[in-house]
Amino acid sequence: MIKFIRLIFSLLLVFIASAYADDVTITSSEARLWANTKGHELILALSEPNLAAKYAKLDSMMEKEVNLDYVSKFVIGKYAKKMTPEQKKTYTDLFHRYAKSLYKKTKMNFDARAIDFKVASVTEHEKFASVVCVVKPPKISENVAIEDIPVQFKLIRGDDNQIQAVDVAISDVSMVIEYRKRFYQMIKDERENIDWFLERFEAQVTANEESAAANLTNNGTI
Repeated sequence: MIKFIRLIFSLLLVFIASAYADDVTITSSEARLWANTKGHELILALSEPNLAAKYAKLDSMMEKEVNLDYVSKFVIGKYAKKMTPEQKKTYTDLFHRYAKSLYKKTKMNFDARAIDFKVASVTEHEKFASVVCVVKPPKISENVAIEDIPVQFKLIRGDDNQIQAVDVAISDVSMVIEYRKRFYQMIKDERENIDWFLERFEAQVTANEESAAANLTNNGTI
């Protein structure tokens, strides 16, 4: 069930301690409205019966609601200094593909309409807002009790002054920090050779995309 929740909220990703944003605060009402609106949009997207259409809706949300360029810079962290401009572009392009491939490698034949959530609290900061939601997963059976899961979003003023999510922490575990740990380990495994890392990263992304294509084929959508 934790994997199920991670799948859902990894689609809205990712925050870091400080964010690039204009000196424009996000009010509690704006943050609450964003969480309610985007949460229901996500549930509707996940409830789409046609898998190809579902992928398209989720991809659109990923590109619009998440600053993937910024997230990719945070995830690669100190190793950005070791990259040439060409390597940075390759990495950034791969990261966009990677972010949109994560949910596609997993079968999503569940009824997302059974998911329930509510906004528990909003905290305003100078340049961002934190929104805590309580998610109630669907019951597996009447005999299995499932605890509510706290999910915290961090919202900033992103592109064109748009409110965007830049991280999601599930039960106090930040998704973007987990990504950074994973990528740092990948680079260390490749003896900090950026070209080797990029080759491995591309292979992983391609494998995810091939899995997504197989899902579409198996569901008769292509």
